[in-house]
Amino acid sequence: MWERMEAWEASTTRVEFDATVPPEWKSKTEYHHQKVSATPDQHPFIPSVIEGKLTKEDYVVFKLDIDSKEVETPIVEFLLTWNNLGLIDEFVWEHHVNNYLMAPNWRDTQDMSKSIADSYQYFLKLRQRGVRAHSWV
Repeated sequence: MWERMEAWEASTTRVEFDATVPPEWKSKTEYHHQKVSATPDQHPFIPSVIEGKLTKEDYVVFKLDIDSKEVETPIVEFLLTWNNLGLIDEFVWEHHVNNYLMAPNWRDTQDMSKSIADSYQYFLKLRQRGVRAHSWV
């Protein structure tokens, strides 16, 4: 059973978010109604948050779903070179790439310069560094 969840979302209000959290999980959930940073020099940058709050003994699942290539891709690129990547056990990312099957859902959030093959390369590199990296849609 998980012990704690932190979530960041810029467009969902706290009231809207709280309405989706089962009562038994509310005490374990911390919601931040704000955008996250794409770079370590601005707060909140999620890898820095993880680094500041968690240890190697914690089981950490990092789900990245911001629907913005300008934010998501720099975070993933950072993870690939991060010295503390071992703090993350699992990484889940919906990489919005040039994919005709998902185009009706992703619309203008697709990164048309990237393909599914590029996604596989990101996940492979993260797995080679010890993180269970997964795509989800």
